[in-house]
Order: sequence, then C-alpha cells, then structure tokens
Amino acid sequence: MSVALNRALRYGIHNYLRAAGILLLVMLLVPLALWVMLAMLGGSGSNFNGYSLSVGVFGFVLGMVGIRENLRMLNQNGVSRRTAFLAEIVSQAVVAVLVALGTTAVLAGYRALPGLMARVEVSDVYQLLYEGADMGPAGYLRTAVFSAAMAFSLAGVGQFWSVLYWRLSKFWTVIVSIAIPLVLIFGPAAVLTAVGDTPAGEAIVRVLAALGRFFIGSVWNAALVFLAVAAVSFALSWLLVRRAVIRGAK
Repeated sequence: MSVALNRALRYGIHNYLRAAGILLLVMLLVPLALWVMLAMLGGSGSNFNGYSLSVGVFGFVLGMVGIRENLRMLNQNGVSRRTAFLAEIVSQAVVAVLVALGTTAVLAGYRALPGLMARVEVSDVYQLLYEGADMGPAGYLRTAVFSAAMAFSLAGVGQFWSVLYWRLSKFWTVIVSIAIPLVLIFGPAAVLTAVGDTPAGEAIVRVLAALGRFFIGSVWNAALVFLAVAAVSFALSWLLVRRAVIRGAK
C-alpha cells in the first residue's frame, strides 16, 4: 500500500468512525427508550426492526456527504484524485462492515434479553426475508453480511448522486431535481401502460420477477445484487469525478 493511499484511508475511516459511533449509540438507545416508555405508560408491547435499514440509510448519507469534502481535503494535501477516490471506496466498505457488525451485535444482545423482548420485540428486516424469528450465530453473521452489502451499495448510489449534482450546472440541477420525483412517481406506471400486454411488457414482467426471485432466494444472492449496484454506481461516480474541478477545502 502506498503512503498516500494509507494516509487517505486513515483520514476517511477516522472521519466516518465518529458518525458510525453515533449511529450505534442511537441503535442501542432506541429499544431501551421504547421499553422505558411502555413501562411508564403501561403499554402492551411494541417492536423495532430497523437495524439493517438504518445501516443502509447510514451508508447512503455517508456516500452523499463524504465524497466532495474528502476529495478536496486530500487533493489539497497532495493526494491524487485517483488515490483519494479509491480510498473513499475502501473507507466506505470498511465502515459498512464495522457498522453492520456493531448493529448486529446490538440486535443479538437485545434478543438475548427476555425481559426486554417481553415488552419490545427487537428484530430485523433480514429475518422477515430470510431467517424467521429464531436465529443462531450463523444467522446473525448473515444479517451482518446483508446489512454491510446494503450499506455499501447505497453508499455508492449516494455518492453517484452527490457527484452528479456537483458536476451539473444550476439549470440542469433544477431540471434533474424536478424530473427525479416525476420519473419515480409516474415513470413505472407510464412504462407499464405503454407496453401493456405486448411481448415487451411480458418480458419486463418476467425479468423483474426473476430478479425478485433471485434476490429473495438467498442472502448471498442479495449481497451479489447489492455489490453489482455498488460497482456500477462507483464506476459512474469515477467517470464524473475524474474531470471535476476540485477546489481547495475551506
């Protein structure tokens, strides 16, 4: 590993670990807060199953907010654009794994406390998709894999959109900002209406169904899908970053 890459990795991981620590603290306190609230108010029970989704959103936010400032700071301190971008990807991967392991450990700890589970059912969306209520150590490891892959994938997506807005002019920023929600809301319905019962429409439905079956078939399949999305997103981000004007960090 080169000296520049090592320095860039230390910088990126150090910055992200502080945010990771805050997330883990929140994930630790939320079930406790629910338990205290139910104990005080006399509620019958509640549930919390947001661990993997929280890790995914965390990765998306880090991907959006980290890339510009890190590139500026590292470039200003003599680190090349390519090295800084590579360090950003590795930092995102490392933090995704660490946060996934941390939140999974919190999940496993809470599920081992029968007193807490009597009032607050702590679970995860991974269990709903793949495992069911009862999980052993291997199940928790697969939960961490699912969470880490999701976080890394969404970090790539967040980074792409951040870099895209960085490169767009003010006019195109407004156009894209208006177009995105319109496409998301009306696009799928418009496409399905246009193709209807045609062979193209049937092909689209079959492809989507096959992708859904592949994703739900195994957590390792889901991880492959997440990693493919991450690879495409980071590749597109690099195409935008390599010609971006990087000004010094303030």
